[in-house]
Amino acid sequence: MSQFELISQFTEDAYATEDCLCKHPTCRLKIAKGAPCFYVATIEPEKPGRHVCGPCYACYQTKVATSVRSVITVGTLRSVSCHTTTDQPMINPPHVVAFSQAHIGQSMRPPPATHSAGPAITVLSSWDQPQDITHAHCSSGPSGYSENHANYGAQRKCWAKLAYALPPMDTITLEILAVHEGGARKKGHGVPIGNICEGKKDVDARIDAPGLMEIAFDTIIPKILMFGAGFPWRIKEFVVRDAMWVDLSTHAAALLYFFSQCMITSKKGSKGLTFKTKQFALMVVVPEAQWNEYEEWVEKPEEVC
Repeated sequence: MSQFELISQFTEDAYATEDCLCKHPTCRLKIAKGAPCFYVATIEPEKPGRHVCGPCYACYQTKVATSVRSVITVGTLRSVSCHTTTDQPMINPPHVVAFSQAHIGQSMRPPPATHSAGPAITVLSSWDQPQDITHAHCSSGPSGYSENHANYGAQRKCWAKLAYALPPMDTITLEILAVHEGGARKKGHGVPIGNICEGKKDVDARIDAPGLMEIAFDTIIPKILMFGAGFPWRIKEFVVRDAMWVDLSTHAAALLYFFSQCMITSKKGSKGLTFKTKQFALMVVVPEAQWNEYEEWVEKPEEVC
C-alpha cells in the first residue's frame, strides 16, 4: 500500500469478497473475487460512498479534492513515545501506594516486558512506578488506527438512518433501456438490444447526471453481460443518453437534471409552481463499432457449424 491512503470508514474492504463491478461512473471494470477493492467516501455525508478498483483508487489519490492522511507505523509510534518520555521532565513525582506482600500474589504480578534498544535512562527509586502503568502511559494504541476511527459510531448511526429512511417526497420514475448505435434510427434513437428494459420507482427528483448514470449502469450492464455472455464487452465505452439523445456525461454535475421538468403551475393563470411526478427514459448505449464486433463474434460459431 502507498504512503498515503484514502480516508475510509472500514479497513476490511481491501479485497473483494465476490465478483462485482467498479462503481466509478466511467469505469465499470469487473473486479474479480479476491482482487483489490477500495471503499471511497463522498464529500457529501448524506450520500453513500462507492467501491472502486485499483486504477480508479489511484486516480482518486491524485485529485486535489481527495482527503488523505499519513499512515501511522509502529516505528512512528515508538519514536513519538520515546521523545515524549525523554524530552519532558517530570515536575511532580507519581503517587506512592503501599501494598502488603501477602496481598500481591504471584499471579497478580505483571509479566516481564521486553525492551527494545534505546537510550539509557536512570530513574530515581522514589519515582519508580509499576511496570504495567508505565507501559499504559507510553502506549498510543494499536498501529494502523487514527483519530478518524473514533468517528465510527457517529458514522454508523448516520448510515443506519439513511438505510431505513423513507423515500423523498419528490420522486420520479425511470424507464431504462439497452440500445446500440447504427441501423435504422428514428429521431436519433438507438436500436433496442433484445428485450432489456427495466423500471425504477421512487427515484429522488433532485438527482444529478452522475447519479442517473450510476443507476442506469448498475441496472443495465449486468443484463448486457448476461445477454452477450462470453463476449469481451468494453464497458468503459458505454454512454447514458436521455430521450432527446443527450449524453449525460457532458452535463455538469451537481445540477438537477429532471427536476425543472416536473415543476408546473399550480393553477391556470397562477405564477406559483408545484411539483408533479413524471416518468423519464434513459438509455445505455453501446457504440456502433463495438456492436458490429459483437455481431461478427456471434456469426463465427454459426459458420463453423
